[in-house]
Amino acid sequence: IKVERPPHPRANANFFEILTFGWILKLFQIGNKRDLEINDLYSTLNDHLSSSLGNELEKKWRIELAKAKKSNRHPSLLSALLQMFGPKWILYGFLLLIIETLLW
Repeated sequence: IKVERPPHPRANANFFEILTFGWILKLFQIGNKRDLEINDLYSTLNDHLSSSLGNELEKKWRIELAKAKKSNRHPSLLSALLQMFGPKWILYGFLLLIIETLLW
């Protein structure tokens, strides 16, 4: 059964809303008033679809296989994952460091 879900508000959120998670406040308000239902949940962002992520990981894995073969070593799934998600993790970690430093 396919459920029609509202569009994800983060797709149109500004930088401040993304940084502060302001785009999710409406869902919190609904959840505060009543139990959430499946129809309350947002559709998946295009960047988070398994098909998109799978295709991107496959490209990174093929690059890792070529590098491993060229340098005569075993390919590393961790290396492919870091190529794929590393920049975001570093950015989020840096922002978290700043926030924690300011709040401490």
